[in-house]
Amino acid sequence: METGAERNQNRVKYAAAAVLGAVLFVIMYKYTLNEIKSDTYVDIHDHIWQAEHLTFETLKKIWLERPYLLWHLTVKACAWILVMPWEEAGALANSLFSVLNFLVSFFLIDRIAQRRGKSSSGVAAAAVSAMLSFAMPMYVRWFNPYHYEGQYGINAFFNPTHIAVKPFGLLSFLFAVDLILVYRGKETLFCRGEKSRKYLYLFFGAALFVSVFAKPTFLFMLLPAGVVYLCADLVAALRKKDGSWKKTWGFLWRIGCASIPAVIYLLFSYAAFYMWGSNHSDSSVAVYPIFTAWSIFSPNIFKSWVLSMAFPLWMLAAGPRYFVKNVEGQLALTGYLVGTLEYAFLVETGSKLEYCSFAWEMTSGMLLVWVVAAARLVMLTYDTEKSTWRDIVVLVGWGLLMIHLFSGTYYINPFNYII
Repeated sequence: METGAERNQNRVKYAAAAVLGAVLFVIMYKYTLNEIKSDTYVDIHDHIWQAEHLTFETLKKIWLERPYLLWHLTVKACAWILVMPWEEAGALANSLFSVLNFLVSFFLIDRIAQRRGKSSSGVAAAAVSAMLSFAMPMYVRWFNPYHYEGQYGINAFFNPTHIAVKPFGLLSFLFAVDLILVYRGKETLFCRGEKSRKYLYLFFGAALFVSVFAKPTFLFMLLPAGVVYLCADLVAALRKKDGSWKKTWGFLWRIGCASIPAVIYLLFSYAAFYMWGSNHSDSSVAVYPIFTAWSIFSPNIFKSWVLSMAFPLWMLAAGPRYFVKNVEGQLALTGYLVGTLEYAFLVETGSKLEYCSFAWEMTSGMLLVWVVAAARLVMLTYDTEKSTWRDIVVLVGWGLLMIHLFSGTYYINPFNYII
């Protein structure tokens, strides 16, 4: 039963989330509008053109070139319903998806902090979610002439489809975590009611399908990561020789069935893309020596990795037991490892080699680790246990996150847009 004090705390953090969400909306709207109107070529110019020319007659041609059209259809709907210019519709779509990602991150961090921690998450859950919305790799000017191409972050402000997929990727992750907890006979983290738990497979399948329609990179990371994670469970169950493997095997089949619509759409769309829609006849997917693509833009991959992941690396090093012990940490780390291995060895050859296309899988896994690390930071911030080490972890954690935030604000310079 929620007490009056808890209700007041919840209202305060929801109010903080609303204010920060509004600030995020304005910044992203103004930033995107500025990028669209810029004379310098950026990704969003192609996406806006496709959204503007998307009709029943051109749908097949555009879909074959880009079989993930959630962002484009959103822009189309905004322009049609609100009768607004295409540039404004593109800015509105980016802002809406950014705020949706912020709200999903806030929900995820708040629930983890409440369930795993010893007190309410407070305003910190809203604050850290807003910081994640702008966080970028630490930018060291003399290390790499490429500002953010050699280093990778959870935000790609230049790419609208990545902005669109993030909230649905996080929803897929949180439903997957709850499904694993239910299968293990434990209490769920995110879905509280008995009724909502009955529909977890449906929720997971729907979120995964929408994420593929937004951009398939999250599925490329999460699905193999889930297979690796559950196969490890299956091996452990087989070693027990008590018949518990049947339970794991049954869960593998059920969650696999929930993934079928997303996988079918992915296979169908990419078969069509490579057979009829690709304009890059010299490009194909190939296995190359480790980190071939990353080394194109980074003078030192290890340093780039540290600059990209300083905050979550600190949280992991300071408390590895939390990440290893709990489902959300285990699945996030598995996803990041799988995504990094995909980027390490897979490339698109020819003219698309420098696109570093498989970096998106790694950044999708990064997002999971960042969110879980942020939840851990919030938990430690409100922990009442007296501990000098925890004080140091919190101090350094917030400091590193703030530096990542400054790197993001340096990239988009929001003060030009919000005033």
